[in-house]
Amino acid sequence: MNTIEIKNIGKKQTPRDNTLLFIVNEIEGLMEILDKDFSEWSNFDCWENISAQQWIFSRALDVYHGKKIDIKCECCEFIDLDQIDRKNITNQNCYGIKSTYMIENILDEIVLAKERRECDGTYSA
Repeated sequence: MNTIEIKNIGKKQTPRDNTLLFIVNEIEGLMEILDKDFSEWSNFDCWENISAQQWIFSRALDVYHGKKIDIKCECCEFIDLDQIDRKNITNQNCYGIKSTYMIENILDEIVLAKERRECDGTYSA
């Protein structure tokens, strides 16, 4: 992840200037999804809450179009990005970090789809 484009912040941290601020707790149904087992919440295509899916997809598009976003959670007071083990996401409890993980995954899919369309005009798996 490019930490310039997406940043996780805790409830006592101040958002960056000139960024879009999103508070995870305000997204209806998102925390309920992220409370599930990793095998469930990490499978974006199986989410039953369409509005939560749309929110994640919209944030990925924001980043894709060059916008900077801050994802604020209410579960952590402070988030030290240097202490986050992104390779071991299954042990993560923070809703903001889990949301960022999903945004990054969808962003990767958007980039891959664009590359495939430019390569041969189709999108295939």
